[in-house]
Amino acid sequence: MSLSKEQKSLVINELEIGNRIELKCDDYEISLRIQRHKMKLVVGVFVDGTVKGCWCTKSNQYPEAKYLAPYFVNKYKPSFKNKLLKLYGKRKAYQEYPDLDDKHEYRLPYFSNVTKAINHLIKVSHSIELLGEMAA
Repeated sequence: MSLSKEQKSLVINELEIGNRIELKCDDYEISLRIQRHKMKLVVGVFVDGTVKGCWCTKSNQYPEAKYLAPYFVNKYKPSFKNKLLKLYGKRKAYQEYPDLDDKHEYRLPYFSNVTKAINHLIKVSHSIELLGEMAA
């Protein structure tokens, strides 16, 4: 079961107002709320009421980590990659550095905006339903 269009817009509106939202995603209780991170407002994600640091760094070992926001960082800087390609040529550069296009993945317990958070939860969950008085 997934969220209907009306429920999705209701969740987005409630979060933008500043209310806390409770969702049931694949037997996990996910709570979303607006919180401050450094000098900006973000949408915090809590799985069964907690966030563990090991979910952020070792996300492939923990199934709960799929609800956190994914971020990717290139292993090599684009400027370094461009210099290698210019110096060696494409074929030689990829022979010397076979991992030239690799990326590191890490996860953070917050999203930059409400729509990204809801769309990510809908995408990674097999079943999602709204909990609380808004569900009716």
